[in-house]
Amino acid sequence: MGEMSLSGLEKMQGEANKKFIESYDAAQKASEKAAAAEEAFYKAAQDYTFGDMSDESFQKKEAAQKAMEEAKAEAERAQEAMEKAMKDASDAEKAVNDKKDELRRERDNDTTYVVHCARIECTKGMRESYLVLGPTHGVKTRQIPQMTIKDILPEVNVINFGGCFSMENPSVKAAAEAAVMAAQKTIEDKHNQKGCIGRFFDNVVDWFVGDHEMNVDESLMQKCVGECLANFAGNPKWEKGHEKVTINGDPVLLRRCSLTCNYGGCITILVSGQPE
Repeated sequence: MGEMSLSGLEKMQGEANKKFIESYDAAQKASEKAAAAEEAFYKAAQDYTFGDMSDESFQKKEAAQKAMEEAKAEAERAQEAMEKAMKDASDAEKAVNDKKDELRRERDNDTTYVVHCARIECTKGMRESYLVLGPTHGVKTRQIPQMTIKDILPEVNVINFGGCFSMENPSVKAAAEAAVMAAQKTIEDKHNQKGCIGRFFDNVVDWFVGDHEMNVDESLMQKCVGECLANFAGNPKWEKGHEKVTINGDPVLLRRCSLTCNYGGCITILVSGQPE
């Protein structure tokens, strides 16, 4: 699997995840069926033991026992299939992550041309994103519009990363402040509760943490995510573009290039966008 492309490995991961979900559902249903069969057997056994002990009730008990044994065997097989599917899904996830790590290690020296819909990462971003073009520069690589070091416009070229963890981002601090306000309101509401139970919990909280206000600090901000607001200073451009090849005077964008956000995030190119 190590020689496969990232997209190929991700396709396999998707299939493995789907198979795991299906096997999990099958195992759940098989377990429920086995439990129902076991209950039916115990009822049939009681009917026979405490009933008339007729041949008919004996046959029902025997049939119920057989159905229970078959259902339990089916549940065991379903459980084994689910465990195998879970391992396959875990292995597929590892293969994808290993491939991404390999691509990251190779990036610094990779002079592959970057094209529309390249996949990008940010060290402060919540998830991967894409680098895209609106109007093209009139040059294509493998029939896909090629990009330059000037393609840096937020939400036009650099699609946001879903969220930002940078403590330099004002929205991260705002998220932390909102969390503190919500927590303090919960504490105030608790203190305003009436009755023995409310007073008891007041005493427990005061014993362990005291009766003081929470503050926004670095440890809290590290746990918060703010809005991704890509921001580039001065005359921004991707670093380490092509030294000789240009499009309309701008160096061609290469996979080795990087871009730094004002909030400290380093944006890099995971996959060039060219067919793998």
